[in-house]
Amino acid sequence: MSDPQPLTLSGIRHAYGENPVWSDLSLSVSAGEFVALIGESGCGKTTLLRAIAGLICPQAGHIRIDGVSVFKNGQNIVPCEARGVGLVFQEYALFPHMSVRENVAYGLRAPSQSRVDGLLTLVGIGPELAERRPSQLSGGQQQRVALARALAPRPALLLLDEPFSNVDAGRRHALGRLLRRITTEEGASVLMVTHDHEAAMALSDRMVVLGPRGRGVVQDAPPVDVYRRPATESAAEMTGRCSLVPAEVSGQLGQTAVGAVPVSSDAEGKSILVLRPEGLSFVSKSDGAVTVSSVQFAGAHHVLSCDTSAGHVDVIWSSEDAPPDVGTQGSLQATSPAWAIPIP
Repeated sequence: MSDPQPLTLSGIRHAYGENPVWSDLSLSVSAGEFVALIGESGCGKTTLLRAIAGLICPQAGHIRIDGVSVFKNGQNIVPCEARGVGLVFQEYALFPHMSVRENVAYGLRAPSQSRVDGLLTLVGIGPELAERRPSQLSGGQQQRVALARALAPRPALLLLDEPFSNVDAGRRHALGRLLRRITTEEGASVLMVTHDHEAAMALSDRMVVLGPRGRGVVQDAPPVDVYRRPATESAAEMTGRCSLVPAEVSGQLGQTAVGAVPVSSDAEGKSILVLRPEGLSFVSKSDGAVTVSSVQFAGAHHVLSCDTSAGHVDVIWSSEDAPPDVGTQGSLQATSPAWAIPIP
């Protein structure tokens, strides 16, 4: 019976000498699903993409793509070019001596001008750019061409390695929307590696968080769950600005150095509270134990960095109101419950 999932990995193990990359890694991607893979630098995210594509051979485990075993027990069964996978590298890896049109057509088994032209239109590359070489394109245009080339043979799975790393911040949101729309229209299942937590949360159906080397998957959940209920401190930090504050939790209330904070988890005892800046407010008070150390304007709001006995804590302050001056003393109040991560 055919495996309904475009990608299934089970028990993957790999190491470089004495340094483990993964000791027992398992994950899957369902049909039409967009999955973001995040983790600290050096946890093996890009290595995993290369293993799925067949560019490296792990030491143990099982990889199935579209129901077909492509790797098992230390042996690549199906070569890279026959796996039905589209891979977009961080540096795009376009062929410099080929035109845009030739790059997109490269992966097709049989020439199809209509397929090439249709994809170029889909990714927003007009006829005036189709005969140019990659060096004559902007970074964003090269990304679009690389995406079109990867999608040309209608792969069962699309692998994206840091797709926004070479695109300026002003273009990332537009390119992210384009990427999601195109992959949805093409019916592609996607596994994306990225350090851009905003893109990961905005685009993905699920986020898979890898722990430090050797730990494998530490959380696999929808983006809103990873953000609101992170399994680890690193997962909390990788999904957005936060402050990690020690607490003694009892009865859904955490006692901290900055005061009592309501807790939304079932943790009891010694824990780490994940304080998101939008869940806190600063109240000026002349004898307060909290001091504003910096104020950053962030468009829709200001970010107050506050010195507390528990360390720096960030707080959102509406840009409609004048923020307090640096040096202002006061206290912090929780405007929504924090998430508590138990300390083992």
